[in-house]
Amino acid sequence: MAIVSFEVNFYLLWVRRMKIVGRCVAVAICTFMCAIAGIWVHKLFPSQVHLSAESVKSVSGLIGTLFAIVLGLLVSSSYAAFNAHQADFNSLVSALANVDLLLKQFPGVSDVPRALLKDVVVRLLKRYWPDEHGAHHADVTYNHLSDDVKIILKINNIAEKFENVTRDDLNAIRQFSTSFATIQSNIIRSLSNLVPTLLLVVVFSWACLLFFLYGSLSDGNIFAILFLLLGSVAVASANFLILELTHPYQGIFKISSAAFDLFLEALDHEQAEQSE
Repeated sequence: MAIVSFEVNFYLLWVRRMKIVGRCVAVAICTFMCAIAGIWVHKLFPSQVHLSAESVKSVSGLIGTLFAIVLGLLVSSSYAAFNAHQADFNSLVSALANVDLLLKQFPGVSDVPRALLKDVVVRLLKRYWPDEHGAHHADVTYNHLSDDVKIILKINNIAEKFENVTRDDLNAIRQFSTSFATIQSNIIRSLSNLVPTLLLVVVFSWACLLFFLYGSLSDGNIFAILFLLLGSVAVASANFLILELTHPYQGIFKISSAAFDLFLEALDHEQAEQSE
């Protein structure tokens, strides 16, 4: 069963990766073919192209400027969103670690809620990093948050029955529990606000038009075609960066799970010491 689960998960990851790579290859092919179309127009109407060279250069300069500005903003915003996700997960681990630290003040009676807290950590690891923890990938929704909140509420209810527990301790546990729910709600909401596909289509349509104009100004020699090809690859790589950074839990550029892994390792190590 574990082998089948791994094979299915690997297949889903491979399909997702190929989808992103396929879109980038399509962008590279489209821009390069537009450049070839521009060269073909130059061959068919050399005199007209020569007479309109200044206009073509002016228009290509305008489109190039617009394309560079918008593309730079897209890459920058995608990278900022990527960093925001990493910061949210660091805060999420901090909230759970603080709850665990408060529970540790009541040895023995806190074993059950701490075990529930460990289950939450394992659930988060399997949910956001399925390819690393042998789970099937599924789109994260508020249903997942609802299940987590039920466990957190159960932990709070058990903590209220501890002997000698102070109101300050209960308020602190509730505060960190609320922080946990709020942070994960922000993560789920931001995952649903990805870069619109139509926006990417418009921006890379500008790239196609730009390469058509570049091609129309070229005489079609082998070096010009090679440089146009390299430019197409560069445009496709920008598309690859945007898609990868806006899918931070899969692909090459991934949010690190190190904080969760270290926390889980500490919980396992402490549990092993208690069992000895």
